[in-house]
Amino acid sequence: MGERTGLVVVTALMVGCAALGPFPHPVPLLFAVAAVGAANAVFPLMRTFGSALLGGIAAASVGLAAVPFVTCSSEKFGDVFTCTGDAPTWHMTGSVLVAGLSGAALVLARVLGTVEVERRLAAIEHAVREKGLE
Repeated sequence: MGERTGLVVVTALMVGCAALGPFPHPVPLLFAVAAVGAANAVFPLMRTFGSALLGGIAAASVGLAAVPFVTCSSEKFGDVFTCTGDAPTWHMTGSVLVAGLSGAALVLARVLGTVEVERRLAAIEHAVREKGLE
């Protein structure tokens, strides 16, 4: 039960960061998509999709973390990302947070999947013993 609770907490953190965080675009979108992945990873039927989504968001976040620093240093790409004030720093911070929370959700989803398989196996073994089919 702890793994499900952990995924719910990580999902809530992601939703909170997307809604209330001071992050420039596209970081809130990354948080929102990662939250969808974490929410899907709670359910056995959707765990593979959720994990794939989380892995993709983690990789994309790492790749996007430093992009504003590069684009904001050139006048040619100044309109791609918000380049005023601390926007590049918040962009990098948000991207790293998305990657970290996505990684944590991936670990929790994997542990949850393993625990559920072990529970099913124990139930099958118990049923076999009860029926004397050993």
